[in-house]
Amino acid sequence: MQLVAITPTLDEALPTLLTCRTQNQHWAATLRHNEAEIDGLLSLFDDLKDRPNPQGLHHRLMSYYTSLSRLKNRIDQLRELYLCGCTTCGSAPCQDPKYNRYQALTGTFAQLGDELTRLREICYQFLSGLVRLNLI
Repeated sequence: MQLVAITPTLDEALPTLLTCRTQNQHWAATLRHNEAEIDGLLSLFDDLKDRPNPQGLHHRLMSYYTSLSRLKNRIDQLRELYLCGCTTCGSAPCQDPKYNRYQALTGTFAQLGDELTRLREICYQFLSGLVRLNLI
């Protein structure tokens, strides 16, 4: 008996291709949005770092700045490790081996979103406190 490799037809491959494209477009857009939000906060904190602040405030500011930078690095790693970088997606199924891991990304993106939400709330609370104290 001879084994024959079965390749999917275009009709069979199309759902996989569409899922790959849809998921990657959604995740890429989510990462861009999160990254833009982090960049905005980092920019604010960059401006504040150079101002004279009481020592306790400067320490907290640097702590939040570092946390935001780490989160941004994590976004870069997610993009590099998991998102499809295939530019040949056309009429064939996605050949990028990263695609096979896309189902695990839902939890990873949920964790990233939760962490960003928590950090955003802390940063906004900190910035609101600075405004109330007329420090900015």
